[in-house]
Amino acid sequence: MSQPISLRDRKRAGTWNALHQAAAEAALAPGLEQVTVESVAGAPGVSCRTFFNYFATKEDAVLGLQEPTVDEAVLAAYDVDGDLLEETGRLMLSVLRPIQGGTSHRRELLAKYPHLLHRRFQYVTKVEQLLTGLVAERLQASARWQGQPHEFDAEETARMTVMVVGAGMRYVMQKTFDSPTRESQFAALEDGLRLLRGVLEELQ
Repeated sequence: MSQPISLRDRKRAGTWNALHQAAAEAALAPGLEQVTVESVAGAPGVSCRTFFNYFATKEDAVLGLQEPTVDEAVLAAYDVDGDLLEETGRLMLSVLRPIQGGTSHRRELLAKYPHLLHRRFQYVTKVEQLLTGLVAERLQASARWQGQPHEFDAEETARMTVMVVGAGMRYVMQKTFDSPTRESQFAALEDGLRLLRGVLEELQ
């Protein structure tokens, strides 16, 4: 059963959305060069200091990017002794979804300012680094892992797992670019993992 959203969280979400909307619309007209933190913060009536509690840069506000975090409930459900590819795929998507960027004029913004794609990529790299550490910790604590000999250590295995899953995640993002709902992305993840397994088998 989902927990009710507190008034504080609703207000925070409202402020985040207002800042993102203001920045995205300003980037389209008059243009990204004219967007300032002061003007964006003024839209919902907050201070520049408050702006930086939500976004690191004006570009992040334009795209609606959020720092990657792992939900404790999702992490608790992560089973490193299960299907490592599927488990890590679901974990990665749960972390990626909130940092993908807002939906306000996404296609228009990236078409007009293609260099912003690099900023999105930086956030994906943060996700991969975060997950590599988490997967390595879980592997090291796993009785199954400890009870078997391995040519590569847990950290190397975790890094490769995250890299392989990341390739499947790009498939998910491309397939659901216009409709990045939770349902569509997790469905695309299942398709992507099946395709990935088939490709890996072909390469053996």
